[in-house]
Amino acid sequence: MIRQQKIAVTVLVVSLLGMFLGITVILMRRLIPDYPKTAVAFGGFILAVGVIVFVGRIKKDKGAVTFDERDRLIEKNAHLAGFGAVYLLVILVSYLPIGIAPEAKIPTKWFPFLLPIAVLCQCFAQSMATLIQYSRGGKDGEK
Repeated sequence: MIRQQKIAVTVLVVSLLGMFLGITVILMRRLIPDYPKTAVAFGGFILAVGVIVFVGRIKKDKGAVTFDERDRLIEKNAHLAGFGAVYLLVILVSYLPIGIAPEAKIPTKWFPFLLPIAVLCQCFAQSMATLIQYSRGGKDGEK
């Protein structure tokens, strides 16, 4: 497994953990009336530090060629998939309330949560695209 795949697996696991933690926090805030707001920020802080620590511990590949044209193409396509997923998220967040009820509006207290959700969506989609593209090759991503 090459370095890009290890990073993609790490980010995928952490983003899934982030999505699970976000859904859990939303449910806890709905069910428990006096749920502390600092618990929400603490969970996000742990996830951000976790990604930095885990990705920082992944060593660079040794060898003459560690990143070639195929890797560059896979990286470009993964970035495009991540940004496409964010665009889809923004479209859904913008138009879904109107589709549910024409007079619906997005409360302004939700806006601070849009950026972390977009980041998790982008990381998740980019990691999935990276792993899918590398899985189409042979051993260690070779064709």
